[in-house]
Amino acid sequence: MAPRKPRPSLADRTPIAEWTAAGLGLALTLGVIGYSLWEGTMERDGPPRLSVNAEPAMKMDAAHVVPIVVRNASHATAAQVEVRGVLNAAGAPPEERHASFTYVPGRGEARGGLIFRGDPALGRLDLSVEGFAEP
Repeated sequence: MAPRKPRPSLADRTPIAEWTAAGLGLALTLGVIGYSLWEGTMERDGPPRLSVNAEPAMKMDAAHVVPIVVRNASHATAAQVEVRGVLNAAGAPPEERHASFTYVPGRGEARGGLIFRGDPALGRLDLSVEGFAEP
């Protein structure tokens, strides 16, 4: 009877690519679990923190479109966000416009626009968030 050959160890039988894939899978799994725990323990109390900013106006036929961006700095979601813009130009009555945003996610933004007859570059544009609802 021939002598038995010793069985190779686990490290000798497993290719390096398999060890690499297993290590990567472990790292990804631990990362997802850690992120989920962190998200679950984050403090989310308080209302949305909304702000609105204007981008440069664009001429459109006989009007001017002012693109606006509503940003939410908190984790709370806001719905039915109302924005008011007032254009005060010298020698002209103030123009007031409103825009509604259906949804502004927590830590996100929404984009829209206000349309004025007067040129916003020739006056002062005041923007404000007027209100929101909790979804």
